[in-house]
Amino acid sequence: MKRYMQWTGLIIWALSLNACLKDDPFKLPYQGFDPVVGGDGWPLSTPNNENMDSALIDRAYQLVYKDTRFTMARSLLILRNGKLVAEAYPHDPKDRNHIANIQSMTKSFTSVLTGIALQQGLLDSVHQSFYSIYPEWFANAPEKKEITIYHAMTMTSGIDFDNGTDTKTMYETEMNTVEFILSLPQEYEPGVVFHYHDGSPQLVSAAVQYQYGQSFSQFANQFLFQPLGITDYQWEEAHDGNTFGAFSLYLKPRDLAKFGQLLLHEGKWNNQQIVDSAWIHEATQPIVNSMSLGTPYGYYFWIYPAYGAFAADGHGGQRIMVFPEKELVIIYTAWGYTSGEFFDQLNEIVDLIAASCN
Repeated sequence: MKRYMQWTGLIIWALSLNACLKDDPFKLPYQGFDPVVGGDGWPLSTPNNENMDSALIDRAYQLVYKDTRFTMARSLLILRNGKLVAEAYPHDPKDRNHIANIQSMTKSFTSVLTGIALQQGLLDSVHQSFYSIYPEWFANAPEKKEITIYHAMTMTSGIDFDNGTDTKTMYETEMNTVEFILSLPQEYEPGVVFHYHDGSPQLVSAAVQYQYGQSFSQFANQFLFQPLGITDYQWEEAHDGNTFGAFSLYLKPRDLAKFGQLLLHEGKWNNQQIVDSAWIHEATQPIVNSMSLGTPYGYYFWIYPAYGAFAADGHGGQRIMVFPEKELVIIYTAWGYTSGEFFDQLNEIVDLIAASCN
C-alpha cells in the first residue's frame, strides 16, 4: 500500500497557513448546515424534526466557519436517531468525498477489530500474552513476555515508548516494528501505570495480522469496512508489512459517521451484528484511570462521564463522540497540527450540540 509521509510537510504547511491567515479569508463564507443527498444511503432529517434546538446547532456551525476559531476544522457532522441532521465542510465542500488521515481515531478502529478477532477465534482473550502469539519476536526481550493484549489496549504495557520520537522512528524503521517496540526499555511492570503511546496498538494490530495470515487492513476490509459499505479508504503499513494500529487510517467523514452509528447501536449495522455488543460495552467503559490526561480510558476509547459519552479522539482535536442516552453522534474532523497556535476548545461545540437535544 502506498505510504504517505506527512511529518515535515505538515510543519511547512502549517507555517504557510499562518501567513495566509493574516491576509485573505481562509474558510468559505458561512453556508449553513443542511445535509445533502450523498448516494451513500444516509437518511436525512433536520434538527427540529429530531427534537433538537436549531438555534444552538446554528451557533455551533457559526463557530466552525470562523477564520479565527477551529482553524484546522475539516468537517462537522451530527446524527440524531440514526439520521444525518447537519453537516458542513468549512474549507471545501469536496471534503465530503475526500479521504483524510484520521490520526489517533485509528486506535478506536483497532479496538473494534480486536473484538471481531476475538469473535473469529483468532485471539483467545484480552489476557492472552503477545509472546504466545509471536514468540520469535521476543528473542531479545524476554522481560516483556508477560505483556498481554489487555495491557496494550489499556495503555499499561509499561514500555517506555515516547510519541515525540519513537512514533516517527517506528513509522520509518526498516526493522520489524514489533521488535522495535520490544527493544525499548521496560519502565514499569505491566498493568501498573497508564502511559498513552502509539506502540501498544501496533502490538495489537500485528497480533491480529499474524493470526489472520493477511494484513490487518485486509482483515478490516473483510469484517468491518465491507459490512459498513466503506469502499474508499487507505490504511498505511510499516516497511515490515504490519498495518499501523495507532494511526494513518484514511476515511471520509460520512464513513466515520457509519462507525459512530455502529458504536451507538452496540456493534449492529443494518440489522447485522458486526461486533459483539458485549465487546462494545466493555471497550467503552472507564477501565483505567487516565485522569492525568483529563478523562478515563477504555480499550482505545476516551470516556466522558460528564456528557454520558465516549469518543474516538485524534490529533488536531478531531473526534467521533457517541452519546448513547441521547441517540446522538458527533463527527468532527481536522488536519493534524504541530503548533498550539492552531488548537481550539472542541468542547465548546460539543456543549452546544449536546444542549440542543430535547
